[in-house]
Amino acid sequence: MAESVSSRTLSMSGASPERIAAFAPEAGEARWWFGGLALIKLAGKQTEGRFSLIELLYPPNLEVPLHIHTREDELFHVLEGKISYRVGDSRIEAALGHSVFAPRNIPHGFTVTSPMPARYLIVYSPAGFEDFIRESGEPAQALTLPPVPSAPPDAAVLQRIVTLMATKYGCQFVS
Repeated sequence: MAESVSSRTLSMSGASPERIAAFAPEAGEARWWFGGLALIKLAGKQTEGRFSLIELLYPPNLEVPLHIHTREDELFHVLEGKISYRVGDSRIEAALGHSVFAPRNIPHGFTVTSPMPARYLIVYSPAGFEDFIRESGEPAQALTLPPVPSAPPDAAVLQRIVTLMATKYGCQFVS
């Protein structure tokens, strides 16, 4: 006789408590990163390396130049504001609720086009690029945009970050 769902015990193997996560809106490892606020919500450690989830807040007019990831795909999901994406030869104007997929090895970049900050999610798959955020950012002192720097970044510091990004994380800027 076939067992009914109500009479059998369902197995949850693989769903260990340390891999289950739920986050309040402000939760995450907060880093000031390239003029914005990054909240690392899920890292590879929690997802067995499958993906990482980062929430970002960037100010108006901030531009992320064209770059290529050789190791991970990126999925962007806009929560607030407007962002103009360039992915390969495509230009996408994204606002609340829009999702944009940037496959690995395809140049992509974006500009925040709204008059207020843009807040969005990034899924990196596989995980790992969140470690670059940790290495190149700094612990956020508040869950706000970082203070505007009084001077441009030091050229040697920028070169160190670009080299780190390329050699350790397989990501480089393109012209």
